[in-house]
Amino acid sequence: MEDNNINYLKVTVPESGHGQRVRRWLLLNHREVAKSQKNLHRAFSRKEISVNGEPVEECRILSKDDIIEFKYDKSLEEADRMKTIPIRICYEDPYLAVVWKPSGQNFVTFEKAIQYNTALKDLEGNREKVWCINDIQKAASGLIIVAKTEELRDSFLKDYKEDKIQVTMRVLVHGSVPTVDISTLFQPEVNKKDEESIPIIPNDVLKSISIVSQTRSNNAQYISRLNLDLHTPLCNAALRKLFYFHSEYPIIGNSNFTKPLKTNRDKGLCAALLEISFTHPISNTLIHVKEEEPAKFGVMCEREARFYQIRLDRESEEIKKSGLLPIDLEERKEGQLLPYLLGQKEFCGKTFKITKDCLIPRTSSETLVNASIAALENKENIKIVDVGTGCGNLLISILDKIPSASGVGIDISGSALNIAKENAQSLLNDHQRIEWRVQDMSYINDTNAFDLLVCNPPYLDFEKTSKQKEQMAALEQEPSEALFAKDNGYEWYHVLSKVAPIIVKENGLVILECGKDMIKGVLNIWSDWERKEVYKDIQGWDRCLVLSRKK
Repeated sequence: MEDNNINYLKVTVPESGHGQRVRRWLLLNHREVAKSQKNLHRAFSRKEISVNGEPVEECRILSKDDIIEFKYDKSLEEADRMKTIPIRICYEDPYLAVVWKPSGQNFVTFEKAIQYNTALKDLEGNREKVWCINDIQKAASGLIIVAKTEELRDSFLKDYKEDKIQVTMRVLVHGSVPTVDISTLFQPEVNKKDEESIPIIPNDVLKSISIVSQTRSNNAQYISRLNLDLHTPLCNAALRKLFYFHSEYPIIGNSNFTKPLKTNRDKGLCAALLEISFTHPISNTLIHVKEEEPAKFGVMCEREARFYQIRLDRESEEIKKSGLLPIDLEERKEGQLLPYLLGQKEFCGKTFKITKDCLIPRTSSETLVNASIAALENKENIKIVDVGTGCGNLLISILDKIPSASGVGIDISGSALNIAKENAQSLLNDHQRIEWRVQDMSYINDTNAFDLLVCNPPYLDFEKTSKQKEQMAALEQEPSEALFAKDNGYEWYHVLSKVAPIIVKENGLVILECGKDMIKGVLNIWSDWERKEVYKDIQGWDRCLVLSRKK
């Protein structure tokens, strides 16, 4: 019978191997057997390598027609590797143990490692075989029952399948969970995004829920810490799907059917099996094992609470600067955007009036203003067109720094242009330098009229963005035509690439704001133009693209 743990080689030494040491010859010609020098050294030590039927040392000199036989035992190598995996024992007696599996550890590998862990002993003080009763997915952590005999394994598995073992899992989820009533917290029908899935019945997965704590968060509004009393046998995927598809509170994580926090790039899963209770099969006594939650859970919640408080303090300062009556930030409508509440937003050192007819000016867009000023340095009598001007923040900020320049602000929204006019009158000494037009960017036909075209076009892909619920809750407050574009967000870059050659002078420039990771795609669209500069925003992302005509 073939042994899959043995790599076997039998070979006759050719004339080219005559006079070489056996170790060197094997490394040069048959390294695939032992893989590494270290493993080859171990094989010699274990007498697994023979020449002409006799075990040899590494320095043995070979002769032509010597017969080398190599039987490399991979299981010994695996045993050495398994012994390096730490096993934390939370409870043990001669019959069973409860151990802790860390997140990121493959369950099958972990079960093998337990077998090689010398800390676990049976009645005779040695260990040859153990059996894990419950499974925990790789990304999660928690308690695992280990049986030391086949008889106990069978008894435990019977209890586990019959839901007689009590397990409690701690999870962190997005949002403020309002109730512990399972029947109202979860919707029984399958979400449309998962139409091919079999509907999950909450009571088949969960016995009960308790809310441990709720923490404010910039990214999720709230993070809820929950204890889940689960039915066994536990299906990890069903639990994640239940929260992901059947509630508004997905578990925080980076695995399937979870949702990450924007500020947390941990590849793990915020789920840990912290408590196990069962009746001991031998002594018939109740065994209850309880562990503390992983430290990263507390660190994550504390960090989110701290960032949220920083945001509150910053917004409080904006309110004070606005001169408006104090606003209770905790009491204001959930997710309501402060700039719309205040009716203003600071941009490039100036305070712009805004309404819900306008896109809120972003700090990242200041990069476009800075790029424009740098590009127009030492140039006189410049004429600029700002396509999709909104509240006018880009054009007004550029003209404020270049007194000799003039511009045209174009937007499809007349309401937005009315706000832009007000901002120009209040923020720009010579506001007659700007002409405001209600116009679709597709129909601009000022032939060879402009030295610079600037634009922050709509570039969000609605299909992609709509999956991020908190992001959509905020974006839905802003005018969609200023945010979203077809063709994976590239729609208006295509339109502008056709308009620019008509309206921009031969030696003119185009400066575009681009979404994250979109620069390459925009350059492909503007292949007839030369890339002069790429500017990064304050967060270090490539944000602004400066283009000139190819000569």
